[in-house]
Amino acid sequence: MRAFGAVVVLVATALTAARADDDAAKQELKALQGKWVVVAAEQDGDPLERVVGGVMTIKDNNFAIKTKGGTELKGDLILNPAKTPKHIDLAHQDGPLKDKTWQGVYELKGDTLRLCYAEADSEKDRPTEFKTLKKSRLMLFELKREKK
Repeated sequence: MRAFGAVVVLVATALTAARADDDAAKQELKALQGKWVVVAAEQDGDPLERVVGGVMTIKDNNFAIKTKGGTELKGDLILNPAKTPKHIDLAHQDGPLKDKTWQGVYELKGDTLRLCYAEADSEKDRPTEFKTLKKSRLMLFELKREKK
């Protein structure tokens, strides 16, 4: 009977932790709602000026990206703020990257959002920091919240 009690305590603890993680993800998702404008970007350690000025809109758990050149990407946003750095996945449901997922990390400070992720077509693992290097197949973006 003692072993059963220990199992119940472990399950209850795991459920409480999962609920806390879910609540944290909901709070983070709420903080990310709105329009974000790309103010700086780099890929493989080099500036990526062609995407500066693009807009990412987050509504509920969905994202829509419209590049300066007119390309549109849409999909689902999945957050795990319990990880360090915080994890973000952008699972594309529409557009040229349909059925691909960007696995990345994010940092939200006030009205500044930083994203670093592996290119969708690479076998690269999720980045662990906010930087890119030559041939890293990583992209880094800084976005500012668009004021109404």
